Amino acid sequence: MSARTVVPVILDTDIGPDCDDAGAVAVLNALADRGEAEILAMACCVSSPWGAPCLDAINTYYGRPDVPIGTYKKPGFLLDSSYSEAIAREFPNRLQRGENAPDARELYRKTLARQPDGSATICAIGPLNNLGDLLDTAPDEWSALGGVELVARKVRRLVVMGCAFPAGPSWNQEQDGEASARVAEQWPTRITFSGREIGLVIQTGARLYTETPTCNPVRRAYELYTGGANRPSWDQTAVLYGVRGARDYWTVRANGQCRINEDGTNQWHDTPDRGHSYLVEKMPVGRLGGLIEDLMVQAPRHRAQEGR
Repeated sequence: MSARTVVPVILDTDIGPDCDDAGAVAVLNALADRGEAEILAMACCVSSPWGAPCLDAINTYYGRPDVPIGTYKKPGFLLDSSYSEAIAREFPNRLQRGENAPDARELYRKTLARQPDGSATICAIGPLNNLGDLLDTAPDEWSALGGVELVARKVRRLVVMGCAFPAGPSWNQEQDGEASARVAEQWPTRITFSGREIGLVIQTGARLYTETPTCNPVRRAYELYTGGANRPSWDQTAVLYGVRGARDYWTVRANGQCRINEDGTNQWHDTPDRGHSYLVEKMPVGRLGGLIEDLMVQAPRHRAQEGR
């Protein structure tokens, strides 16, 4: 595969409140193993001390213990999780606690400054507090550009899992409506939304219990959250689109603007040249779910020959 086809990705996730974030990290690592993505960094957008080490544990399982991970440093935001502490304690990782991870804003600026202009894709699969904070950052040792200018220069597109189309509420946006509204209004590059209705009907996760080993932290996350059942694939759809694009999976509705209100609701407006778009169902959901779950259960490249 040509290096020009590899998509450089920064993943921003609220890993912990739902297990689909863990599924999305698995999908991204699987796509990286296939040579389709380069994982530049991951940013945790929750205050929980277990989010960043949980991410590190999953990346370590996939043979990527060196993926830079930053975390949200303000206290009190989305502390609860049914699995992230267990993953951080039960599986090898270098961070152990969120205090050992850098501030997500610093990680974004350092990572973006090193990228070629117009190259990076950001997949945001949680609330948009980290991205709102990034827009407000000042020039520093990594770049002489402020946050908005740095994003405009280095980011190709932002993919957001959130909102509902053509209108409605969304959990991710309800957690920090102010940040979501600001990102929707001020973000200087294209934004594509994978609305809550897209992933809601795509059920995945049960195959983790029959097709992956017990040493898989993603399997453990689903076990703790669902007890062995499937779960909607909200976050996986955003990652899949961020790397592969629409293909024959979705139709893309463009030429408009998604306006997000501070209460977390949103409305789509047909307003040309605002750079917003959203995904519309195309491929049958069972077939697309199978494709996503194939990636979720794909054996890590460094563990492909190990027993189960």
